[in-house]
Amino acid sequence: MVDARLPSEWLGSIRIDNLSDRAFRVLAGALMWCNGQGTDGIVPLRYTKYLHPDGDDTAAFEELEHAGLWHRDDEGFTLVGWSDGLRQSTAEEVQRYREASRRRQKAHRDRRRGIDVSGTTAIPRASSVSHDVTHNASGSVTADVGSGSLRSAANGKSAYVKRDVTHNADSPFCRKHPDGTSDPCGACARARTALAARQATIPGLGWDCSINGHKLVVDGTCAVCASPIR
Repeated sequence: MVDARLPSEWLGSIRIDNLSDRAFRVLAGALMWCNGQGTDGIVPLRYTKYLHPDGDDTAAFEELEHAGLWHRDDEGFTLVGWSDGLRQSTAEEVQRYREASRRRQKAHRDRRRGIDVSGTTAIPRASSVSHDVTHNASGSVTADVGSGSLRSAANGKSAYVKRDVTHNADSPFCRKHPDGTSDPCGACARARTALAARQATIPGLGWDCSINGHKLVVDGTCAVCASPIR
């Protein structure tokens, strides 16, 4: 779906203010129709009937022509200054945006399925902020790990919680290595993540677990009341 723009400088513009309400409505209809069809401001004669609910309005068409907002030829009408004066996106720009969006979505789905996309061409974004979730080095913590949904929290459960990570919510080690280990251990890594999450949480602030549900962390305990959730 492509949106038409009504530039803010039109508010108080003499050329726009001098238009009748019907002519302005035809102009808005032309902007929407051309954006939707990707014609870059060209309205063939057979489609002018869609620009106003009452159909063709010859007087409104002439108003727009006298105002220099469009001109007529044998094929129909062409809005003047589609990309600069009228501030609308060209069909080529819309196509580039859609293609970039499609590639971003595909790359996101591939990452979620564990497909390596490191060799693909970088995809430009409208924002420099990264929305990708960095995975734990153990590879066993998913991007969905977190406090879960409000509904699941209210039930004292979370679809995303890793159970039985550690025997002690305040320990950075797992059940198998209560005193730590020098060997690589994914469970210990998750325990450290859970501990860091708990330490970074400020309990209180009006949160009532009996009403709002538990605030679950990665190890399956509540960050507010420190209760193990089963």
